[in-house]
Amino acid sequence: MYKNIASLMVGGSILLGAVGCTDKFEDFNTDPKAPTPEEMEGDFASTATLISSIIPVVALGQENDYQMIDQMIGCEYGRMTSAANMWGSDMYYATYNPSVVWSGNTFDTNMPKIYTPFFMIRNISGTEGLAYHWANLIRVFGSLRVSDCYGPIPFSKIGTGSDFAVAYDDMPTLYNAMFEQLDLAIAGLKEAAGGGAVSSLLQEVDYIYQGDMNKWVKFANTLKLRMAMRLVNVEPQLAQRKAEEAVNDPAGVISDPSEAAWSTFIPGGNSFHKVNVLWNEGRVSADLTSYMNGYSDPRLPLYADPAPGSSSGEIVGARSGVFHYNILKSETTNYSYPKVTAQSKLLSISASESWFSRAEGALRGWNMGGTAKELYEEGVRVSMKERGAEIGNYLESTAVPAAYVALDNSSYSAAAVSTICPKYDESASFDTNLERIIVQKWLGNFPNGWESWADFRRTGFPKWFPVVNNLSSVGVTSARGMRRLPFPQSEFNTNEANVKAAQLMLDGPDNSATDLWWAKKN
Repeated sequence: MYKNIASLMVGGSILLGAVGCTDKFEDFNTDPKAPTPEEMEGDFASTATLISSIIPVVALGQENDYQMIDQMIGCEYGRMTSAANMWGSDMYYATYNPSVVWSGNTFDTNMPKIYTPFFMIRNISGTEGLAYHWANLIRVFGSLRVSDCYGPIPFSKIGTGSDFAVAYDDMPTLYNAMFEQLDLAIAGLKEAAGGGAVSSLLQEVDYIYQGDMNKWVKFANTLKLRMAMRLVNVEPQLAQRKAEEAVNDPAGVISDPSEAAWSTFIPGGNSFHKVNVLWNEGRVSADLTSYMNGYSDPRLPLYADPAPGSSSGEIVGARSGVFHYNILKSETTNYSYPKVTAQSKLLSISASESWFSRAEGALRGWNMGGTAKELYEEGVRVSMKERGAEIGNYLESTAVPAAYVALDNSSYSAAAVSTICPKYDESASFDTNLERIIVQKWLGNFPNGWESWADFRRTGFPKWFPVVNNLSSVGVTSARGMRRLPFPQSEFNTNEANVKAAQLMLDGPDNSATDLWWAKKN
């Protein structure tokens, strides 16, 4: 019975029809065919099924969702992979010119995925108990991703009334509200973790940690640390306080490969594999291979295959932002595919991310449980261990990124854009060591480009090659890259007054050249 219910709800609970994603969430974003709470009361099937439908927000396992959000935006702007297709138009993400229709994908996909199960869990639980706090944690995680794309979003006012439209939070209000809800979720999950094992049904539908609440608390603290780092340039005191809370909590943050968040929700096979390898639509980024080839990084052959166009078996990535008129052109087929299989798990939070965030915090003088050098070096060790690489003398290496040599069109070749090396130098400047930390955070996060895009916008690091073809019509520069995406058209269709109010919360026009509140360093 449970599996039939789960199939029904997971397959049909998210409504992506003509109604707007913030329109009266509880009425429009609930599947009318789904069993009612009363019909499933007493056997945990309802909450287990709903948890199973919200957890994929942590890592988009459905291939079309992954392609439109993680590949085209996160991996592209975080320089993990480069597009090998133009999808029939010169208006696409890689060349800084996405269509209006595509720009809304992150909002229009994630908001219903978050709120359909969240509201149902809230209504069943009465805002108490394990399932509610678990879902609330995932709500914060997903909302951060949506905000990283657009800036202001609806959050604190969702579900507070019966109106058809929902007001947006400006970004300071949003972060305060997300921190508040995250703290409530952490407290609730700690209570659940202290109570011992969760039900077998909840273990079965937990694609990340198989019901281990202690690891979910670490996940939540790592998310808090991630959010804190966004704010270092705009709310440094709040950033420090929240980062120190996360790190110094007795429950801890993710710090070992056994605690990293990898998802087994891959219903059609690993979506990163399907999009880049089976569909032939992406190659490893030239930026990534420039750094890792220069470093002789032992993780590189675990990230990418030798380039088909290399006679010597080198791993060579493709430049970002090449306007591809035909996917079969040698401009794309010659370059390295990511090394991934249909059975590989999908990354959400790596084991090394928190170490590098802590290293950055220590560099800023925060209490992160060690010196910047100690935390940075442990981050590298943990990343190597997580990927099954032998570290060797990497931490003593003074090697620098390599020049990029294109395999066909020599105009794509470029000198290295950075001289940063893996070896930590306590006598170096703040910016030099910040760059070193952010570069290794980027390399350790492969292929989670969303975090790298956020780090690039708030710090200016890593340094990357400019896109080959910048087709932006709104002033996006090759040096600073895409700063955000404009608000989705669906919101103008159904929530017009509120999205227009949100436009006034931006420090500039509602386009891709306007900085987010926290992203003004670069």
